[in-house]
Amino acid sequence: MPAEENPRTPKAFGRRPASFAPHPPLMSGGWYQSTDHEVVGPGRYAVPRPPAKSAKTALRWALFSGPLGLFYVSPVGGLIATAVSVAAVTLGGASLLAVIWPVVMVLSLALSSGRSETGDE
Repeated sequence: MPAEENPRTPKAFGRRPASFAPHPPLMSGGWYQSTDHEVVGPGRYAVPRPPAKSAKTALRWALFSGPLGLFYVSPVGGLIATAVSVAAVTLGGASLLAVIWPVVMVLSLALSSGRSETGDE
């Protein structure tokens, strides 16, 4: 005979399932353990991160293709640099590319080295 039952509890007429589905695994585990990085453990999976961009490759792209090479590191930055380059060539002539090209190379190097530091967790 079952223990005392609460009279306000609704009665279930179905039968009890043989097993219950497990709780879904946690996808992230860093914030509630007061750590700044993802913690991998039972029921936790590492969150996939995009690979870090190589500084050498970013510099090569910028060297050979100028403002278009900045797209390798930053699509928005590449779009802005390309628009500025087109506007500068249209308004001031092709000699302004001698100024814009090295600036883009330095920007690509700075952006790629900043990304590789944060992506190596």
